[in-house]
Amino acid sequence: MLSVTKYWVWLSTVCDPDAAWRVYRHFGSPETAYFADAAEYRAIEGLSARQLARLEDKSSASRQVEQILTDCERLGVHISTWQDADYPERLRNIYTPPTVLYFLGHSLQLGEECAIAMAGSRRCSAYGRSMAERFSRELTQQGALVVTGMASGCDEAALIGAMRAGGPVAALLPGGVDVPFENNAYYRRLYGDVASLGALISPYPPGTPNDHAHFRFRNPVLTGLCVATLCVEAPSRSGVLQVAACAQDQQRTVYTVPANLTSAASAGTNDLLCSGLALPVLSAEQLLLPYRDRYVRLARAASAPQPEKAPPSPAPTAAKKAAPEAEVPPKKQKKVDSGQKSDYIDLRKSDSVFTDDEQAVLLALQPGEASTEELAARVDIPVDRMMSALTLLHLRGLVEELPGSRFKTELRVK
Repeated sequence: MLSVTKYWVWLSTVCDPDAAWRVYRHFGSPETAYFADAAEYRAIEGLSARQLARLEDKSSASRQVEQILTDCERLGVHISTWQDADYPERLRNIYTPPTVLYFLGHSLQLGEECAIAMAGSRRCSAYGRSMAERFSRELTQQGALVVTGMASGCDEAALIGAMRAGGPVAALLPGGVDVPFENNAYYRRLYGDVASLGALISPYPPGTPNDHAHFRFRNPVLTGLCVATLCVEAPSRSGVLQVAACAQDQQRTVYTVPANLTSAASAGTNDLLCSGLALPVLSAEQLLLPYRDRYVRLARAASAPQPEKAPPSPAPTAAKKAAPEAEVPPKKQKKVDSGQKSDYIDLRKSDSVFTDDEQAVLLALQPGEASTEELAARVDIPVDRMMSALTLLHLRGLVEELPGSRFKTELRVK
């Protein structure tokens, strides 16, 4: 055992993440831990008999580490350990970070990227798949880095959306970077495509099978790598809700896509909205607004020529033009304005109709149509609350979305 990397790989293979950190904190380095004796290992609190046995069995552990390093060299897998400069900085602040990460593909500067975790059900609806592909494509076009899994359904659609936008994209795996989530020709090609445009990432060494039990550790790593999490679609019992819980524990903002209340496929994500645990979002433009000033690639994407930007699908404005009376019933606006002789609605007398944030957004829209950036400059509330109010007004048919992420309202308020 010569290089420091070998000792980190040894520690990560003989211990689960929690135990690895107990050992590391006790000895101060993996190298010191490797050369410790059985009595010193037994002085560490919380280790099981099986974990102690694995720590003491240096011979088989050394052979396993040598095989991992050989496999990494053969496959072109890069190893990043806790003490390396290229270890993702965001992970240093989560509760149980991985001691080692394995990367196959391009070298991504994750700390400099506006990385957005995307999660969704494997058995997603056509709507969920469409939204996963659309949001991933738009996020990538606008300079964000989508980080998702490799399962079928929403993960797969998100990967395809990012690749259609030209990448980059990253996939975080519950197994080795060389072990397809589903062992068929399609998934082997998908793994190759992701590696060619971005990176496959795993806290597990090459050859590790994809194990459902690994998701308990993979999920907080997924959200920990990112500045925010978008939960696209999930039923009431879904691992996606565990991803959302991890993001909340790490104080990352959680977003979700509004869906039909009668859809069982969206019961879990709709419940996130109802319980206030997630913010509704209608476009990548809205989601990225709070991060525009913090990441260079987002600023560059925002200033790029707009005609090159792919139109959103489905296009809400086209639907409104086709059936304006169905989308914004005149009666809905009349109800808000009932009993008033003036052409304007007095918001001070409409407390039961609009929240304070909704009132602020409606007032900010009065000069005419406005972009989300212009609205953010006009209102005196946090951007995430402004976007939530704007989304809810849009869902009620009181605000119309125009091309280029601009908005307007027909309501005249004071």
